Amino acid sequence: MFIRVILFFALFTLFTTLSAQSGHGLLEQQEYEAAREAFEQELRQDEASAEALLGMARLYAEEAYEQYNPDTAYTYLREAQRHIRKLSKGRQRRLEKEGLDRSGIRRLKNEIRDKGLQFAREKGSSEAISEYMEHYRRLDHENEKKAMEAFLQARFEELQLGGAYVPLRDFARSHREDIEEYLPELARPLQNAIFETYFRDRDSSSLSHLFGLLADYPEAAARLDRPLSSALSEKPFIARAEANLRGLNHRYLPRTIRIIYHYHYITGDWGDLLGFQNRYPLYSDSFNIQAAITIARTAPDLRLGFTDDRLQVYRHYIELAAPVHKAFVALQQMIARDLERKDWEQAAATVRRYAPFFGEDDPRIYGLLEILEQPEEGLAPYPIGDAVNSELGEYAPSISADGQRLFFCRNMGRNEDIYAAEWTGETWDSPYPISELNTPGNHEAPLAISADNTTLLMYDGGIVKYTDKQAGGWSAPRDFFSGAYAPEWQGSTTFASNREAVIFAARSANIIGARNDDNIDLFVSLRQPDGNWGEPFNLGTTLNTPFEDRSPFLHPDMRTLYFSSAGHGGLGSLDVFTTTRIGDSWLKWTEPVNLGKEVNRPGRDWGYKVSTDGATAYFAMDVPGKREEIYQAPIPKRFRPEPVSTIRGRILGLDGQPLAAELRLEDLSTGEPAGQIQPDPETGAFFITLPSGRLYSYTVEGKGLYPVSNNIDLRESKTTLDIEENITVPTLDEIKEGDITLPLKNLFFETDKYEIQPESFPELERLAKLVQAYGLTIEVAGHTDHIGGAEYNKTLSRNRAEAVRSFLLSQGVPPGQITATGYGLAQPIADNETEEGRALNRRVEIRFESNEGPPSPRLRRVKMKE
Repeated sequence: MFIRVILFFALFTLFTTLSAQSGHGLLEQQEYEAAREAFEQELRQDEASAEALLGMARLYAEEAYEQYNPDTAYTYLREAQRHIRKLSKGRQRRLEKEGLDRSGIRRLKNEIRDKGLQFAREKGSSEAISEYMEHYRRLDHENEKKAMEAFLQARFEELQLGGAYVPLRDFARSHREDIEEYLPELARPLQNAIFETYFRDRDSSSLSHLFGLLADYPEAAARLDRPLSSALSEKPFIARAEANLRGLNHRYLPRTIRIIYHYHYITGDWGDLLGFQNRYPLYSDSFNIQAAITIARTAPDLRLGFTDDRLQVYRHYIELAAPVHKAFVALQQMIARDLERKDWEQAAATVRRYAPFFGEDDPRIYGLLEILEQPEEGLAPYPIGDAVNSELGEYAPSISADGQRLFFCRNMGRNEDIYAAEWTGETWDSPYPISELNTPGNHEAPLAISADNTTLLMYDGGIVKYTDKQAGGWSAPRDFFSGAYAPEWQGSTTFASNREAVIFAARSANIIGARNDDNIDLFVSLRQPDGNWGEPFNLGTTLNTPFEDRSPFLHPDMRTLYFSSAGHGGLGSLDVFTTTRIGDSWLKWTEPVNLGKEVNRPGRDWGYKVSTDGATAYFAMDVPGKREEIYQAPIPKRFRPEPVSTIRGRILGLDGQPLAAELRLEDLSTGEPAGQIQPDPETGAFFITLPSGRLYSYTVEGKGLYPVSNNIDLRESKTTLDIEENITVPTLDEIKEGDITLPLKNLFFETDKYEIQPESFPELERLAKLVQAYGLTIEVAGHTDHIGGAEYNKTLSRNRAEAVRSFLLSQGVPPGQITATGYGLAQPIADNETEEGRALNRRVEIRFESNEGPPSPRLRRVKMKE
């Protein structure tokens, strides 16, 4: 049998060689099967038959064989090798004589390995290649390299197709060394895929998201450098960037580090440069840092100011250091005396002399020259009056939107207290301390008063707080921000007149530029539905600079912002600027404009508050021989805010007493809320400021009160309106008793038509809910003026009343609770001979009927205006 198998194996080998060339498939398969049967028969008799095992290996390694499987072939081959090693030397020599020598087996083994890898690849999965490497152990370097290349590529393609970030990240980490050794060209597409999958549902231009990826997968640093540096250029939150980069390898972030260096360099402070060098030692020989440090050390002590004997020091420093910020401050100090003398030409000549050192396009230089070359307008500040100013020192003025009250800080020697003064119509009355807000130990100062005069922002012991007006005075101050949204430091804060936003100066991780004590930015926070203030957002690089930007005041027009800045250039270390909000966004503003040489001075100008009419600014300034005093000055017309309309009055009950209520403002064109106003809890007095361009409604809201409303149309207004209007509000209990008539002020029809306009829907929806909730019975009464015939007016009034009834029915009000009547011109409430009177007569009223017997003898018609 042994001889027969040997011969058959030789014949089989010869056969396969010839068969590969013949192409007669049917004959081949018959021969393959015959060989397999012979080998299997031999193995059944001798399972250790090396010849049969080798024959089976040869057979399954033939691609023409229908059951071709190099993995099976390799199993037979390894088993054959194991048994051959156990054979005697003589038996091994006989095998070699029959052509089964080591070299032949080695060639077969290499052939099977190559075919096995191809076989695994054709299965189309990395798992198959992984199983190949497990099965074909002890691969030589070349085959191992081929297998690893195939595995890495296949696994990458699978994960890329899956599109999930975490598996790709984990694959990159676990196979980092394999990729470096076997398939280095995979590194870049793998990093790109990790980047793309991470940002599939994220913003790849967002610093937060970019740093999020860097924190989770620092190995992506090289891939992140370009987008990170681009994002940092757009939003240079350098302090935040440096916090995120702490502890990481900076070698692969050269573009990002260059951006960071720029903001350390531009200050001109050698301490900032040394700090950069210590934090980023890999770049200590880059960016010419040593030369920058050497120049920074030559800076004069700017705290001492400029004098003639320091001219050479200032001149030398500016020529070497420009355009850094300190060099510009040195130039400002050199022209300060010319500015005090109003020698504008000499100041401009000095600026021109040093302008070339700052570069051709430095906006600070050409902005400063533009200010100096503007003609004077004869503006002159003057003290607010001896009734307010004293020898103690007064500053931090805050004037109420209605112009009737002035809050300020008075220096009490070892303490600072909040004072207030009332406007008498001609002058300010004697100031009085706000005793419930002042303390013996802390320093208190006012920051802003809300437009409705009921919330005061204040500085209390270094913390911004707020206090609300109560019937007995002011509430205990509470921290304005707390928890995660509290900045490291918060300064001047200003309300939007609708109380829906605040703008404030602060220092936090999200400041523009490098962190230092002088770097302060402006932020905005929006009121959330729960009444708390939301996450602060930096107002951006249009307004904020890497230096000091502070003291914001948002005018009641909610568009014009005044603030002080050290980074936009100007005449002094802090100049006052104005900017205008673009559209409805709180993050888009026009380029700031300097208020000019008659407003700004060589020193620090800040704390400007502007009257509601936009004509007057209030601020504090140093007075020779005295402490600070409060001054006022006219605002140049080109810097004045947009005009606003105002509504003032009192909210009263039917008994004439003040009510605990608030006014909700709404944009009737959009249905969006437009703010909330708190009346004075003692007097019921309210004050509303409204920017032009919208149709507003204002509705009284309070527990147990009927929601009386009115509107003011400023869509086409070319001039401002100043309206005085008391609002009388019945309680819901009084409404249920009946015999009360209220006008539907926010009901709109086109002339001579009765189709209800969409702006009317909020008011009618509120009415429908109340009628249903309280089971009220009402009459909708339509009225007209006397223009046109009596029958025509009666029909028009009836159609309008029916239109209102139909709308209420569509909101679910039962038909039995509503009637509609048209009275035409029969019941005027004003003189039809005037346009104002005719407007009042054109109305739709709701008459609430009693469900409990005859009408009561109370007031039948509630007026909005008295």
